[in-house]
Amino acid sequence: MVIGDATKASVRFNAAAKTGRWPSLCDASLSFVHPHFHPLVEQWQTAAAEGRLPRRSELNLRRLKAVLPAMAIYERVMNGTVRYRVRLMGTLFAEAMGNLSGRFIDEAVPPEYLARWHAALDAAFAAGAPLRFFGQLDVAEKDYLVAEYFEAPLLADDGLPNLILAAGHFAPRRWTEFAEVETKRLNLQLSL
Repeated sequence: MVIGDATKASVRFNAAAKTGRWPSLCDASLSFVHPHFHPLVEQWQTAAAEGRLPRRSELNLRRLKAVLPAMAIYERVMNGTVRYRVRLMGTLFAEAMGNLSGRFIDEAVPPEYLARWHAALDAAFAAGAPLRFFGQLDVAEKDYLVAEYFEAPLLADDGLPNLILAAGHFAPRRWTEFAEVETKRLNLQLSL
């Protein structure tokens, strides 16, 4: 993990979001609004203290009990192309997004939204650290919801860096209002 990789990944994602007109932004500062993300950040950073990505098994799920229903784990599968499979999805996450457990994203998400999904997951791997995303939902016909997400890479139990730990907080809100507040709060230099 190199200092600055999270910022670079965030800047690349935000440039792609601007070009693609995606209702989504990335924040490398981890300035989460919802408090249930703080234990995730703390646990990930503690487990990464040795200078490597944490293993999935190093996370203390008992300490994350309150956020488990809002968590998901994605697996990067590479076989000539990169695909992402949803390994696990908590009940709150599934309620908002539709239950995608066991499914590949490219089979479950409409094609017009795939670039955004892949860019967010790719950004978390490129960052080598947790990232905060926020955006309007684009699945399950719930575009009235805006979500704040935690995404961070993990090592699988076999040592491969192919997992993303994610969590989300979903609330009914207009994307334009939320994005305006957040860009001002974070001083993001973006034109929406």
